[in-house]
Amino acid sequence: MLQRILLLIPLLLGITALTFTLTKALPGDPALSLVGERARPEVIESIRKELNADENVLIQYVGYVKLLMKGEFGRSYYTNRKVVDDLIIKFPNTFLLAVGAMMIAVPTGILLGFLSALRRGTLLDRSISCLSVVGLSMPVFWAGILIMLMLSLKLRLLPPAGMGDFRFLIMPSLTLSLPALATLTRISRTTLIDLFPMPYVRTARAMGIGEKRVNAIHVFKNALLPIVTVIGLDFGSYLNGAVLTETIFGWDGIGRYAMEGIMKRDYPVIMGCILVGTTLYVLINLVVDITYHYLDPRVRLHSGND
Repeated sequence: MLQRILLLIPLLLGITALTFTLTKALPGDPALSLVGERARPEVIESIRKELNADENVLIQYVGYVKLLMKGEFGRSYYTNRKVVDDLIIKFPNTFLLAVGAMMIAVPTGILLGFLSALRRGTLLDRSISCLSVVGLSMPVFWAGILIMLMLSLKLRLLPPAGMGDFRFLIMPSLTLSLPALATLTRISRTTLIDLFPMPYVRTARAMGIGEKRVNAIHVFKNALLPIVTVIGLDFGSYLNGAVLTETIFGWDGIGRYAMEGIMKRDYPVIMGCILVGTTLYVLINLVVDITYHYLDPRVRLHSGND
């Protein structure tokens, strides 16, 4: 366990080096983005020096790592605010959105997958499978627009965008949950269908144990391993991939903040958002591995033979 945590340090350093290099390789000049192409060359050059954009990439990276060791991500080129202060404000909003999406996707996806597996080959099974394919194939931005048109503009049930009370959370959470809901439905269905004919399940039925008890204890519990993996990966993707959803619904989270940074070539903002997202993703995967250990004691957390 301790080894797994210590391994996070070189992993995060590698991610930092890679994302820093890729960010610097992006086309465009942040100095030009700040003052415009009509500015005088000496003004542009002075801004480049102020941003350290004229330094070697390696020197810039070393300076950035020193900043990270102080717990900072630098300052936004546009607002001059500390990126870490903005992230502290915006992260709870993205976390709230991710939790809302999980609360929709997890119970609904598992329930639909369970019903589909129990009614395999029936009209209900085919309908659920068809809907899950639609959910997986529909782009998030398209689903968000459709949900906004239906629930807000046509039925006038919910506010179209922005932040406020609970009603503002429903549509972005629903939009963000659709791909995970479809994935969980398919994974749950496939896993349960594979487990139904297993010898220990048949033995439990032969011993006269009721069908509900067999499904709850012997089938569903053993189906949790792949489901937990998908839930962990999806939760990480929510925190990282809320860019389009937050932009569509005007949700003031990390995703929208990252999008604004990309549009303005605000490199400290982009780097800060990427690092927070990747760190969370790595930590969530570690939590999933630990959960694996408790669900199935045969799974060990050795570093060498996993």
